[in-house]
Amino acid sequence: MTADDVSLKRSALVMRIVGWGTLLLPVTLFIYPAGVVWGSLPPDFPIICGAHPPSALDGLHPYVWMLFGLYASWAILLILGAKNPRAAISLFDFGILANLVHAGIMIPQALIYPGEIAHLWADVPALLLVSAVLWIWRPKPAAAASVSLPDQQS
Repeated sequence: MTADDVSLKRSALVMRIVGWGTLLLPVTLFIYPAGVVWGSLPPDFPIICGAHPPSALDGLHPYVWMLFGLYASWAILLILGAKNPRAAISLFDFGILANLVHAGIMIPQALIYPGEIAHLWADVPALLLVSAVLWIWRPKPAAAASVSLPDQQS
């Protein structure tokens, strides 16, 4: 097995781990809502690990479900793309960029909005970690084969 084969196997494993882990994101609503959602949750919402501090925002705002939908779509594509990581390099690129942008937007918001500081030690580090993992195990593009095209005659 060549070093390239080993690298591709590792890339495929990372795609599966990140994909399946991302599909489990909604579980974080119950484990640590203060670090995942913005605002407060309804009083009857089942919380396992501490309540979110009061905020002017609604914790179950539609943005939460839109983000989960977007990340679930990406996760499914990662899992499917793990069959051929080199052909799915754009999924790595999207994940790196989207997670860095997401974290970059959340950092100032967590500092500005009252009661949202918990995002700085929950979602933000997770987003940066996923970006780093994807960067490290991003497959190298295949060497471009030179293709000679026949001369076109008018």
